[in-house]
Amino acid sequence: MSRDVAIALEFEHDIDFEEVLDRLVRMGWKLLREEDAIWYMTDYDWKIQPLAGLAAAKRDMRTSYEAGAAVGMTTRLPDGEIFANVLFHQERTSVSLIPLLEYRTFAHMPEFVDLGWYLERFLAACRDLPIVGTEAGDHR
Repeated sequence: MSRDVAIALEFEHDIDFEEVLDRLVRMGWKLLREEDAIWYMTDYDWKIQPLAGLAAAKRDMRTSYEAGAAVGMTTRLPDGEIFANVLFHQERTSVSLIPLLEYRTFAHMPEFVDLGWYLERFLAACRDLPIVGTEAGDHR
């Protein structure tokens, strides 16, 4: 059985993916999936780079983004235990946070993902951007 957990932010105008990634890093997020690897996406094709390859990954993402494709990167949230993909959509006015497998759940109800916890951390980095909508879902 699959489970789709996602949070989406919609903006009033185009948002650059690097601006959002930089904001997340300033809030303590790390742009990595493993201790020694970056996972990033161009046009729904996931790729792996060593940590030293962050600049190259961003250049590859920029080329795809400028060509109108979706891009994304796996991130580690500030707690150090939770990972999520951050996806930037083709229309450039929305970004999604897709929590990965080891979801943060409610302590007394572990069958439910704590979407508020994720949303709070995501919004903290983007709060002064022109957000016109938020959406969070957990579909089983």
